[in-house]
Amino acid sequence: MRKILLLCCCLLMLSSRAYTGEIRDDFEDGNANGWNEVAGGWEVQDGAYVQLGMDLDGVDVIPRTIIQSPWDFDNGTIEVNIAFDRQAAGSEIACILYRMIDDDNGYIFCLSSTHLTVGKLVAGVFADIRGDAYPVNTDKTINIKLVVDGIFTKVYYDGTITNRIGDPEGTGDEKGKVGLAVRDANQPVYFEDIVISGGSVSPFLEFEGKAIEPAGKLASAWGRIKIR
Repeated sequence: MRKILLLCCCLLMLSSRAYTGEIRDDFEDGNANGWNEVAGGWEVQDGAYVQLGMDLDGVDVIPRTIIQSPWDFDNGTIEVNIAFDRQAAGSEIACILYRMIDDDNGYIFCLSSTHLTVGKLVAGVFADIRGDAYPVNTDKTINIKLVVDGIFTKVYYDGTITNRIGDPEGTGDEKGKVGLAVRDANQPVYFEDIVISGGSVSPFLEFEGKAIEPAGKLASAWGRIKIR
């Protein structure tokens, strides 16, 4: 009996190791290897992935980029530090994409100077699910964490949970890529210290020809995107 229990415990530990992981990209290596620019101009500046800003007046496009992972994100957490340019007029909107089944369709969280919003990209066009007014301080770097579970997304602003939004038309089984985007960005928007974790996430063995170094302990699988 003891042997059976020990075997079960070992299998559970191995299962946890196999299906719990985390990927980080802080862009300190000066490149955006593995990120695919779908629309807009993006570049790495001083450890941040930057959407350079563009005049979107009358233009039906959302500048966005998608991480080309070998896995699809379903349930888990996405954490990003977001900063707005000092010259921003307050109209800029920074977004996190998740469960993107392709470059134009999936879920989208948006951070503006006044609201926290969860919606969908449908054929590349934004469709609102729910937006909540919130006193956003755009003069500082903001930490956003999304906790995705089934049809629900919980939003954390600088470590404080602000809302829990469900998709009434969702199934909870959706999965896809993670990405970054902006809306109405006439000035640059900065994305830093991206952390993606969840049951489907695993460190990349090879990423655009550059190795990903695992640095994990216990049940967490860590990966840092960098040039050796």
